[in-house]
Formats: sequence, C-alpha cells, structure tokens
Amino acid sequence: MAKKDTRLNSTSPCRSACPAGVDIPQYIRLIKAGDFAGALDVIRRHIPFPLICGFACAHPCEAQCARAQFDDPVAIRRLKRLAAEQDDRTPEAITGPRTGKKVAVVGAGPCGLSAAYYLNLLGHSVAVFDAQPQAGGMLRYCIPAYRLPDEVVSREISLLQRAGVELHGATRVASPQALLAGGFDAVFVATGAWTPSRMGIEGEDLPTVIDGLQFLQQLKLGEKPAIGPRVIVVGGGNTAIDAARAAVRLGATVEIVYRRSRAEMPADAEEIEEALEEGVTLKALTLPLKIEDGSVTCVAMRLQGFDADGRGIPEPVAGSEHVLAFDTLIMAVGQSADAAALALEQDRKGRAVVAGESLATSLAGIFAGGDLVTGPANIVEAIAQGRRASEAIDRYLGGAGILPETGLTEQEGDLAETAPRGSAQLAAEKLDLARRRTSFEVVEQSYQAAQAVAEAARCLSC
Repeated sequence: MAKKDTRLNSTSPCRSACPAGVDIPQYIRLIKAGDFAGALDVIRRHIPFPLICGFACAHPCEAQCARAQFDDPVAIRRLKRLAAEQDDRTPEAITGPRTGKKVAVVGAGPCGLSAAYYLNLLGHSVAVFDAQPQAGGMLRYCIPAYRLPDEVVSREISLLQRAGVELHGATRVASPQALLAGGFDAVFVATGAWTPSRMGIEGEDLPTVIDGLQFLQQLKLGEKPAIGPRVIVVGGGNTAIDAARAAVRLGATVEIVYRRSRAEMPADAEEIEEALEEGVTLKALTLPLKIEDGSVTCVAMRLQGFDADGRGIPEPVAGSEHVLAFDTLIMAVGQSADAAALALEQDRKGRAVVAGESLATSLAGIFAGGDLVTGPANIVEAIAQGRRASEAIDRYLGGAGILPETGLTEQEGDLAETAPRGSAQLAAEKLDLARRRTSFEVVEQSYQAAQAVAEAARCLSC
C-alpha cells in the first residue's frame, strides 16, 4: 500500500524557489494521475499565463528539485506546458463583485498584464495602456517565435479581454499623474527595462553595430535585417543567446563574445546548449576593447577572485589583444529601466524607487513593479510582482488585499510509488536541426500525455 503523504503542509524546495508560489508538487501529483485539467487549475491559482510559462519560463524551481540529488530534476516547466496544451477548455473569465474603482496599468508586459488580471479578479475596472500596438511586451516583441509563438501569447491574453480588462495599444502614457487626474483611482506602472546598456567603448555608434533587443523586435515585426554573413554577438544573457540563434536562422555564421566563462553566463543553460547545437560558437573570457568598421579588437580575460554574487572577477591578460572580423556586431550586454521618463523617482540604475512590499512610489496612488523596479528579471518573477502589486493596490483602494483562491482544494491522499532512483529526466524531442537553422518554428516539442505521466512519476512529493 502506498504511503500516506504527511508533508502537504510544508513547503517543498521547488515551490519555495518559484517566485509566484505555484504549488508544484500538487499539480505534478495530478499529472501523475492523468488529471491534466486539475493540474492546470492548480497552476492558474498563481499564474494567469500557464502556457506562456510552459514555453518560456526560466524554471528556477528545477534548480532546487530534490530529485537532482539522485539523477535529474523533474521537468517541471515541460509538465506545465503539457497540462496547458492537454486542456482544451476555454479558460473561465472569472471576475469578482465590482468595487466601482478604476485602475490604470501602464505597460502590457507579463507584470502589467498579471496585475490587470488579478485587479479585475478583485472587482476593480482595469484599463491597460501600452506604446506597442499589441499587448505582450517582451513576450510578444522580443522572445523569438522558436521559443514562444505569437499565437500562444495571444491565446493567453485573450482571457483578460473576455474578463473585461480594457487593452489600449499604440497608446504612450507620458504621465501617470495625468491618468489619476483623468478619473483613475490608482495607477500601476510596469513599463519594463527597454533601455539598452552600453559598454562605453569606441565604435559603439557605428552603423554596423545594432542593439540586441532592437534586432529581435525587428524580426518579430516581420522585418529581416541585412546582417551579412558574419555576426558577432557581445553578451552572455538570454537576449544575447536569442539574438545569436536568430542570426543563424538568417543564414549568418555567429560567434558570441563573453567576458566570463561559459559556466557564469546568466543565460539559461538549455538555451546555450541549443545555440551551440545550431552552430553558434562561443568565445568566452574575451572582452571587446574597440570597434571599427568590420572589426573589433578584443583582449583575453582570466578570472581572479569573486564578486559579491560569487562570480569570478574578469581581468585582462597582458599582451592578448586580437582582432575579430564581422559584418554586423549585435550588442546585448543588458538593459536598464528609465523611471524618470514617467516622472517617477529613480535610483542610480534608473529603477523606480518603491516602498518595500507595497510597491508604492513617492506619488500618492501610483505604484510600480516588474523590471522597472527590479531591473531585468524573468517572466515568472514579473508575474509574481504583478500579483503582489494587485494586492497592494487593492488595500490602497480599501479592500483586504487578499486574492480569492480558485481551482481545486488541496487534499491529502495516497501517493503512487515514485520512479526508482537512476531514472533520468525524459528529454523532449526537438525540431530537426536542419529546419532549426533555417526557420523560426518551435524547437522544443511537447511531451505526449503518457510521457508526462511517466515524468511526473519521478517527483519525490517533497
């Protein structure tokens, strides 16, 4: 007889690592039982966009999965995607009793849209404003289609529209104070971090040097930048990897230049590996010094000591200067926020200054969150910030700031036996490599239902 689970009231390592607090063990138990609809209900309690996260979440939960002590972590993100894909119900547009309060959200990225979803659930009327024609922010305009198709973004956002959230595209807001003066009771600013960082080296302004986000945006808008046959990408984050893989699909030979080692690249390890599979080369421990038309002078680096984040501190190796040739150099060394553009108090990095957990700015009735406050983060962190903002704004408007729980009630029960130790994570099938190099089709294929049940059986039910 299977053991009775006595640990359901504790917090598992994977759930603790999830910024949104998703009850991962419970939804995996439901997948193990073949109840995909129930699993999706559990996920939706804390994430309004489960399919988006199933495709593109950074999955910090997997890094803390206890199963990794014995073999591989459970494929939590892939299981989330499978649950969302298997369930063919049109998500119910749940709304709470109307409060008569109106909230404006500035920025239609994952943080702003999540705040709008939950504020609407709490009974407030919500209008979202964004400078881009369509809602989605970086989800729609920067993440390449081979990782996150537009139709997935549109499908998830349609839930907000069915629930009554107003979406106003191609509408740039110059002043959140003006929105208050125009009749809104509160404003939430979540405009992200779109300002490209610069290295401060000679030649960055040359026409052959382009910004990583700008390049990705052009591709998502249907343009095909003339980048030539040789491309160098500078940077080690997800934007750099996305830009490199996109350039391969345009027919270029691509090399990534990064000043630290591969192990210290902030990009997702899976994305780095897929880039290398597709023919991208990595020149680690290399720092650009000067850019000229068609070439960049670099110096080799070595790591000495550690910084505050535990990463090696790079320093130049004397006499190691060398020149690399290119047709286009894509600069992807990071982005920053620009809170001052909306007349918000900002810190030295351009991030909006807010009052702790309340996310309140120094201007009464105006709140801020997401990348505008944290600096560049990932999708699930943005969603968590939006949820937190909705609770804070609800309290400001006189509510309790408590979101209603939806979906299944957590119950104890007998657990099926766990797959034996030594059972490796089930790899997802990938698009044929030749097609990957020449198209923007989705690379990672979804699990089949039986595969998901087998993978879920590896969960230790911590």
